[in-house]
Amino acid sequence: MPPKTPMALLVLATWLFALESAIADTPPSTKSRDLQIDNNTLTIEAVIDQVQNYHPKLLGARIERDIAGAKFLEKQGAFDPVLTGYSEYLEFNSTTSRGKLNNASQSTFAIEFPTRSGLKYYFGYQRNTGTVKSPLSATGEGGEFYTGFQYPLFRGAGINDKVIAEQQAELGISVADAGLALTRLELLQKAISNYWDWVAANQRLEVARTLLNLAQVRTVAIQDRAKAGDLPTIDIVEAQQEVQLRQGELIKAQRDVQKESLFLSQYLWNRDGSPGSPPSSQQAPRQFPAPTPIEASLAQISPERILARRPELQRIALNNQIASLDVSLAQNQRLNAVDLYATAGQDTGLNNVGSTFKLGVRITLPLAQRTADGLIEQAQLKIDKLTLDNLSEKQRISIEVNDALQSIDAALGRYDAATQEVQLASRLEESERTRFSLGDSTVFLVNQRERSAASARIKQIEAQTLIEKAKATFLTITNQF
Repeated sequence: MPPKTPMALLVLATWLFALESAIADTPPSTKSRDLQIDNNTLTIEAVIDQVQNYHPKLLGARIERDIAGAKFLEKQGAFDPVLTGYSEYLEFNSTTSRGKLNNASQSTFAIEFPTRSGLKYYFGYQRNTGTVKSPLSATGEGGEFYTGFQYPLFRGAGINDKVIAEQQAELGISVADAGLALTRLELLQKAISNYWDWVAANQRLEVARTLLNLAQVRTVAIQDRAKAGDLPTIDIVEAQQEVQLRQGELIKAQRDVQKESLFLSQYLWNRDGSPGSPPSSQQAPRQFPAPTPIEASLAQISPERILARRPELQRIALNNQIASLDVSLAQNQRLNAVDLYATAGQDTGLNNVGSTFKLGVRITLPLAQRTADGLIEQAQLKIDKLTLDNLSEKQRISIEVNDALQSIDAALGRYDAATQEVQLASRLEESERTRFSLGDSTVFLVNQRERSAASARIKQIEAQTLIEKAKATFLTITNQF
């Protein structure tokens, strides 16, 4: 039977839901991509900016890079000039006339200049007077000025531990740069993912709040109709039950917002180094960007360029170079140590002998090569492992790129389907509510239609979330942030 009295409150409820449905059904092309609705809105650009400038993990990675630079400076110090010197006075028993006290004074000062080729040259002055003990030689009263060099003919010629350490430290700066880039990309991907989860949670909260408001308004209307005799009293119980059910859904949605807000806050840091506060629901954008495919110029990047940009592969390649330097050093250590040295000087003062000269060869022949062989084997095995790591990383990255592109396409398809479902579910819901107002439906069916429409809207929100997260994943994998 149709109702005897039109119910203003029920009409109001219908109007409210129709308005909500109209907003939800707005075509994507008419929605603004600009998330900066007002000055209080937390935009994705602001989150990215805070992560890149203030996140402690990223700041720590920058410090690691500075540490690598400092280590390179330290290794360069191996080729700094060195000033050495000593001066002493001796009294000792004579070796030719035992029991006779002899004395001597000896002083030496020299500046050594090591080079990366292994050559070491030096300039110096020495003054040895009195009964000078071997291995020193006596000089004139004015002392001896000299210059000389030492050069490794085989082991250490061009390749030595100091040169290799310097080259590896320089590569270490690039390794730290790759680590910094990887840390940045990982943080951005997680932060962006959490951001869209937070936006989605707030939009689901709005759906839950709208559903509850509709149930509350309808409960009042049903109570009035039951009093007027248009509806059985049991419908009031069913309407009140629905209010409580939706109240529970609202509380759950509010908890989801709190959780996502807390998760997002771990990426929001202040300029002074203090952690940022969890963002409020008032700061959430009211809508997602228009769901569009990834730009063609970004999606069509060649696999070679993608792999060349990946910091993981860059780091593996750099570590491979470091290991190759270890191999070169170890192979050089297998050579015999044959050092040529020469010194030319000028003796001065009383009792001087004029020009002096020294030429010699120092030879070390190892009887076994276990140290060098062990180092070569270690370095070669490290290279083998890095080669396998490189193959594994390339495959993983290629799979992730394809999966990200497919995820975007699938999410766009889900969004289109969800949008159609929202429109159809809203029409059914509005029709069911109209039928109920005419006495041709039940509270149960109206509730079901409203839940179906809300479920469709949530699917639409989830699809939009997946689109934005998949885009972020793709840009991260291809290092296009």
